[in-house]
Amino acid sequence: MQPFERDGVHLHEMFSPLSEKHWDRIKAAHLLNRAGFGGTPDEIGRLVALGPERAVDSLLDAGPDDEFFPPPSMVEPAVRFGFKQREKTAVTEDEKKEIRRQLRDLDRVSMRELRLWWLNRMRYSSSPLREKTTLFWHGHFATSNQKVNDPWMMWVQNETLRLGALGKFPVLLKEMSRDPAMIRWLDLGKSRREHPNENFARELMELFSLGEGHYTEKDIQESARAFTGYRVVPESGAFRFSRKDSDLGEKVFFGETGFLDGDRIIDLITAQPQCARFIGGKLWKFFVSEDPPEEAISGIQRLLYSNGYDICETLRTVFRSEEFYSPKVIHTQIKGPVQWLVQTTRMLGIPLPDAGVIESSMASLGQVLFAPPNVKGWDGGRAWISASSLLYRYNFAAYLLSGKARILGGGGTKVAEIPLGEIAPPGKRGSADALLETLVFRVFNVPLSGKQEGAYLGYLAARPSPYSDSTVLDLIQFMMGTPEYQLN
Repeated sequence: MQPFERDGVHLHEMFSPLSEKHWDRIKAAHLLNRAGFGGTPDEIGRLVALGPERAVDSLLDAGPDDEFFPPPSMVEPAVRFGFKQREKTAVTEDEKKEIRRQLRDLDRVSMRELRLWWLNRMRYSSSPLREKTTLFWHGHFATSNQKVNDPWMMWVQNETLRLGALGKFPVLLKEMSRDPAMIRWLDLGKSRREHPNENFARELMELFSLGEGHYTEKDIQESARAFTGYRVVPESGAFRFSRKDSDLGEKVFFGETGFLDGDRIIDLITAQPQCARFIGGKLWKFFVSEDPPEEAISGIQRLLYSNGYDICETLRTVFRSEEFYSPKVIHTQIKGPVQWLVQTTRMLGIPLPDAGVIESSMASLGQVLFAPPNVKGWDGGRAWISASSLLYRYNFAAYLLSGKARILGGGGTKVAEIPLGEIAPPGKRGSADALLETLVFRVFNVPLSGKQEGAYLGYLAARPSPYSDSTVLDLIQFMMGTPEYQLN
């Protein structure tokens, strides 16, 4: 396949901008759901008032909010190095075990706090698209602390992904080749001139850039030589290039012969149109639809290739397009567990549950942050739903609505107070139709079928009006315990 022309004229024909006259609250809600973690009716209303172009710009151009989310306490490299030195010099095996136990306990607490820190950031961020795209890249690069065994490294990787989330993909790919957690995850720190380790080189092409079948074993071998000598300094956690361990000899890769280093290998990979197709396809499946037509994949491939893999500008075009707001796209994506949790708490206007609830719940729902199931990450889509995980979603919804849900920082002494006066104002409680319209839009963001509405109206018909708080809560629980609530 020849590289695409970069004339910027015919490449975007597939993505026709949505007309202002077709912009409404259903489409604004859809944008917030896919480009973030949902929104309240007031937040959706503000996007409606902006119009489609300014609404998309407001999400893509939101500034950083790092100062509001200081990282949790973690064992930093110098301290970890000290633990390791103490273990080496300990006299007895019992002393060594005790030092290892102390570090293990600190890491367990740090990992729990790190997960909560990121979930809390997704919940309250003023840049939800940056967090959503960081979540996308976390699944794409799929690094697990179960092998890395260092929460600080996992936090550094998360920050790297956040910084590069909406930038240019080749830049992010190079940063990830130097990432401490990635170096440990794919054994790059063991790769040296005499014995190149091929793990990173293989996953670089198969999982991170091209997809299976678009490279040869010889390509893996040659590129593995280029990444020899990538190291992490134990005392600081910084990347270091070890010249003495690296293969500086001539290599042949994708038609180029020379003294190629790791960055040049990545340049040659991203010069392949297949790379744009692979990354574009993953972006489309994550943000738009699981089963894209060929013209969508071809269109986003051309778009990415023509703009130099600019993720921000690619998403700007996609989020402005008629295709993104197609009836075949809106409310058809199964919410992943993280999306379900963060979006639910936003919809209900409550904080996240406390640490213990989060840890057990995310494991039961099937998406533990910083612990993807394998190097391919989470499958997503229908894989999110099983009989047990669906039942857990229903039960978890009941817990969040029960008034007994402990909240972050509460230590078991505070519970989430759902703002029912805001969710179902008194003026809406005298009429079944008025209450239902208010709750349906808040919970589902889309109109429902006559049969579904009939079931809810029948529920309300058996209860006196004006409807009480308990009736409102019971109706919301009824709605959240349906297949429709699992969709975005």
